[in-house]
Amino acid sequence: MSDLKVPDQLPDAQKLYAMSLVAKMKDQADKCGARFIGGFIAPDGERFIMSNMEEDDPNYIIPDNLQ
Repeated sequence: MSDLKVPDQLPDAQKLYAMSLVAKMKDQADKCGARFIGGFIAPDGERFIMSNMEEDDPNYIIPDNLQ
């Protein structure tokens, strides 16, 4: 028997689509050498954020409702 753990519920298709969209935006910013912070709050309240910036960068600003 395998020790592989399968989650009870996988994220729904909309959440996966939103996550992939944010990841694609970050990838494009990386290719252009641009700084990026992006994300969303899912209807269930889960927050998803991606960035290519260091947290100590003074321009690394995340709105209070996403922290």
